[in-house]
Amino acid sequence: MSVQKKPGEIKLSRVTFRTSSRQQQENAMQKESTGPLASRAIPSLKSQHGEGAKNVADIRQSGSPISLKGLLAAQRLTRELKNRAALRRKTRVRTQNCTPIAIINEQTPVNSANPARRFPNTHVKELIEEFLATKLKNEPYDACTCASLTKDLCEDIKKLVRRVTPPRYKLICSMAIGSKHQEDIMVTSQCLWDSYSDNVTSCSFQNRTLFCVVLVYAVYFE
Repeated sequence: MSVQKKPGEIKLSRVTFRTSSRQQQENAMQKESTGPLASRAIPSLKSQHGEGAKNVADIRQSGSPISLKGLLAAQRLTRELKNRAALRRKTRVRTQNCTPIAIINEQTPVNSANPARRFPNTHVKELIEEFLATKLKNEPYDACTCASLTKDLCEDIKKLVRRVTPPRYKLICSMAIGSKHQEDIMVTSQCLWDSYSDNVTSCSFQNRTLFCVVLVYAVYFE
């Protein structure tokens, strides 16, 4: 009798053969991994890994090698910085050695006044300082008499300044007197005038009990 094989049995034998071969391979690999050779190979791999980490750390500490392009760029940058510093030094020396230009014939605007003689600001200031030193040297502060004292001193200062003032100038005198008892004061003024002809003089004086601030305005009229 001839034996006939069914196709289903052949497929089953093939499948069982393949599974058995895979299991054998896996068992063999497990035996090799658990054997003495595998235990020897693991520390060698660990040592190689440690040596590689040390080499990387040494490279980081030593730094990467400098290229030729980097050196040329650094030299170019230092050269530019030196040139800029030298230019700054030259400009500073030039500005320090520059002498002011003296204006011989100053041009005045068409709409502004041009008096033949201008108000003597420096001389007037010296006169007012001497006057205040003589009048208020031993004067005590009194709130009741300060108002009348201020008016009298303003009139005297206007008469004194009028002697040295050129013609066509009008004078305005402003004075402030206060107590010097641990107090501060700031006196300011703003004027709209012709800077080529008009002027102002300010003086201050103080003794043990009071302070005095004087402002004299000189306005030119054509």
